[in-house]
Amino acid sequence: MVDNPHDALFKTVFSQPEHAAGELRTVLPPELSERIAWETLEVQPGSFIDDAFAQSHADLLFGAALDGRQALIYCLFEHLSTAGTHVPLRLLRYKVRIWDRWLEKHPTAKKLPPIVAIVIHHSEAGWHGTTQMEETLDTDDQTAPLLSPFVPKFRFLLDDVSHATDADLRQRAMTALG
Repeated sequence: MVDNPHDALFKTVFSQPEHAAGELRTVLPPELSERIAWETLEVQPGSFIDDAFAQSHADLLFGAALDGRQALIYCLFEHLSTAGTHVPLRLLRYKVRIWDRWLEKHPTAKKLPPIVAIVIHHSEAGWHGTTQMEETLDTDDQTAPLLSPFVPKFRFLLDDVSHATDADLRQRAMTALG
């Protein structure tokens, strides 16, 4: 249950695929967006957020066909001034939870569906963190390439609407409610 009114509104509106599709198409790279069968977009049940962040974050998981295969799109909405604090690590944790649940439902699966993570951020200060997991590690420029094969490597898409005007948001190809 989402207690924060902003998060509750976000979750209510974007739980409806027709409203979510506009946001997702805006944020996803066009080359990826055009390969998604948007008519298959469905909200998946559940939340993956840590209890410590439940009051300041909302999340939604979508499933859709991507080139005829199942893909997952995970959206995390946050609007606190603590922008970027270990978000890649939290997203990695959430991705593992999503895959664990997926494997419970598909115990004979040989491969996992890809998960595209999107953070929709709103704060007075705007986003100040990294969007790449490997940038959260304490390494130097010489050691990082040596460690690269051994560390999780991914980035998430960031939609920082912190300083977007109403006019900016209306320019998006979204439904009026979205």
